[in-house]
Amino acid sequence: MISKFIFQLIILLLYTRTCVNALWPLPQYWVKGSKTLSISPDFSIKQTSETRSILNSHTKEILKSAEDRLLNLLTSEQYVSPNVKSIFPKSIDKSNTLCFLKISIATNVSELDLGIDESYELIIPDSKNDDYQLTAYLKAQTVFGVLHGFNSFSQLLYYNRSKLLLPFAPHDIKDFPRFSHRGLLLDTSRNYFPINDILTTLNIMSWNKFNVFHWHITDSPSWPVVSEVYPELSNKGSYDPKYMIYTKDDIKKVIEYAKFRGIRIIPEFDMPGHTHSIAESMPEIMTCINKQPNWTTFANEPPSGQLNPALPETYTFLHKLLPELTSYFVDKYYHSGGDEVNLNCWNSTPSINEYLSQNPGFSIETLLAKFINETHGIVRKSKKIPIVWQEMVVDHKLPLNNDTIIQVWTTKEITKEVVSKGYRVITGSSDFWYLDCGHGAWLGNDVNGNSWCDPYKTWQKIYSYNPIDGLTDEETKLVLGGEVHLWTEQTDPTNLENLLWPRASAAAEVLWSGPYDTSKKIRTPDKDALARLTDWRFRMVDRGVNAIPLQPLWCARTGMCDVLNPK
Repeated sequence: MISKFIFQLIILLLYTRTCVNALWPLPQYWVKGSKTLSISPDFSIKQTSETRSILNSHTKEILKSAEDRLLNLLTSEQYVSPNVKSIFPKSIDKSNTLCFLKISIATNVSELDLGIDESYELIIPDSKNDDYQLTAYLKAQTVFGVLHGFNSFSQLLYYNRSKLLLPFAPHDIKDFPRFSHRGLLLDTSRNYFPINDILTTLNIMSWNKFNVFHWHITDSPSWPVVSEVYPELSNKGSYDPKYMIYTKDDIKKVIEYAKFRGIRIIPEFDMPGHTHSIAESMPEIMTCINKQPNWTTFANEPPSGQLNPALPETYTFLHKLLPELTSYFVDKYYHSGGDEVNLNCWNSTPSINEYLSQNPGFSIETLLAKFINETHGIVRKSKKIPIVWQEMVVDHKLPLNNDTIIQVWTTKEITKEVVSKGYRVITGSSDFWYLDCGHGAWLGNDVNGNSWCDPYKTWQKIYSYNPIDGLTDEETKLVLGGEVHLWTEQTDPTNLENLLWPRASAAAEVLWSGPYDTSKKIRTPDKDALARLTDWRFRMVDRGVNAIPLQPLWCARTGMCDVLNPK
């Protein structure tokens, strides 16, 4: 691993073609000046008396934790600007020393939910304004807006000549998210990720203003979640029942850690497909278990296996298991999966064919509808709202409850089809926001070297995705936001951060700042975006993130590596 000293030396030698203060994601409104402030060694955070009076103990705990993290950054982070020699004055007047950040929160909100107010206003003057001591102001409707304001404030700071500096004051930032659902999906079934890796990912997500961690927690390869009702699920279905599992306490820890960073945890237990891991302990309710070598007939990838929707025992299993699983999570949304259900599998299952022959009017599709309706009924009894993948309403035409959220992972045409049915949508096209693509085939004897979703999704490709492309104003209102996805056939803790960062940051800006700029033009991966993302990548590396470089240093210095006629 590169040492911090060597990294800072590289940064000192790097000259970028734009100024610092490369905030990422870009605020909705930002005006800045030309003066450089220094940060007082005794810098502290204060709360207004009104704020202290309205916050309950839990909200105060969230705020105190965020304040401590910011102050720790101020003392531990020594991020050196790439253009340090060109923008900082040789000396700074002592009167230009920032001493305080004063916090004002309008409402006491301590629970996260879809659509919660995350806006904030950050004002940093360039002259004394409070008892002859320079004070900055951070105002928000909720404590979660303050968290975003803290992250923006931290990006304004640079280290130079043993001092922490804040250039280009005064700053006037008024900011809010364009989309209320800004998610990152991590698949923890195909390869296992220890809790600490998940916590680290949540921390980095918060810096990028993501607010949803979509935990694709089970799939065909493994069932890592410990169930007290069916302990054999993880005992036999996990990769290791002692070391490669998630207990109820682990999940609780993740949820609390995420909440203190403004992030909701939405679990996904994918059913009825992608469930081979259940067959390890309960083969009697499964079909097409690990069909070899012709697995392609029964699944999109090995190992094959789907729950049997024709057996009463399957529904007994669901009625016992799902209330327990939903109780582990506090968010009111629950992802029940539903993607890539293989009908060939069910059509070739004798017990299903027998059920269909004994129940005139039933078909494979109506049997699927029965399974989904039963599953969603259990979820709703647990006071959760279901989320499903697009196949349920696009391929199978199931008439789901109108409040069900549909996750679209393919094209803009599918997004339009789903919103035209009146459903709320989460987007994230595999053509743009699948981070696992382009690393070659992972099947052992495939010599072609291609993956199904080639090519590799560069930050430019990710940044160019418009979640509301082709939609009317009314249809746009149904798009809650989107998610960037990391499926982990070829990912484990050794390369997790490499694959996520800073490419996921590109999606974060689309979701926070919106696909259009202030002049209503579509955002493009131009020189400004590249310079800001490059700076942000270097800052994340300085914070210990294994984020990949975007360009050779020569390109970053000169800005002379653009395509002549980009398409």
